[in-house]
Amino acid sequence: MNVEVMIKSLVAATRAWRERIFRELQEEGCSDLSYRPRSGMSSIGWLLTHQAAAYDYTLNMLLKGKPPKNPELFYSYRGDSSDQGDWKGTSLQEINEYFDTIESDFLTYFEHASDKELTRMLEGPSVPQYYHGKRVIDAIADTF
Repeated sequence: MNVEVMIKSLVAATRAWRERIFRELQEEGCSDLSYRPRSGMSSIGWLLTHQAAAYDYTLNMLLKGKPPKNPELFYSYRGDSSDQGDWKGTSLQEINEYFDTIESDFLTYFEHASDKELTRMLEGPSVPQYYHGKRVIDAIADTF
């Protein structure tokens, strides 16, 4: 299996998991973004936004060295928002648009990335220690 097929498969599996989990929660009547399961897991809003933020961080901040595409949602999923993760004023549509846009950007980047880009070593002061010295393709794999 080539790398492109594998990455596209991982992206599709991430989307399918996301949609399945949210559908199951809605079927149980849990569509409020601030809903937190009794298990103590994070809110639905956090979970959905975290997935988009993982793409955003990997693509824009780590690989391109740019700010996040949607700083307001990127930083709010970390609990830095004034509502402490209750997602008041943030709609499911806004979260889904963030996910869809950054997923599309990620796939476009990957489809146009050369072998040289994918094997580029991540270095420099802006690269976190965990990723320092890893190839781009390895950082992408870590996203999933």
